[in-house]
Amino acid sequence: MTEEGLASLEYGVAVLGAPLILVLGHERCGAIEAGIKAVKEHTVFPGQIPKLADALRPSVEKVLDQPGDLVENATVQNVRVSVDRLKKATPLLTDALAKGTLKIVGGIYRLASGKVEMIA
Repeated sequence: MTEEGLASLEYGVAVLGAPLILVLGHERCGAIEAGIKAVKEHTVFPGQIPKLADALRPSVEKVLDQPGDLVENATVQNVRVSVDRLKKATPLLTDALAKGTLKIVGGIYRLASGKVEMIA
């Protein structure tokens, strides 16, 4: 999460009174697939893509040995990590969480059904 991204979330919470931040992953995520290729096959991508793959590396590595679909598992892990990070990201967000005026949750968007499965 960039400083600008955090500032945008803080604006929503502090100025606009947003009661919810939803971290939303989705099935068959190409970014997660790139992270997996970087970890498993040592694929080197062009441009700025390696920064994205590097950011996803911890989530991919954590689920490498888990049963099931690797892309799905890494997507879920990345959403959970992102939710946990946001909950500790800034005093403004942590204060709103402590006051009960904000919830930070995570979900996975299911492409076929158009539904969001809440996971965190």
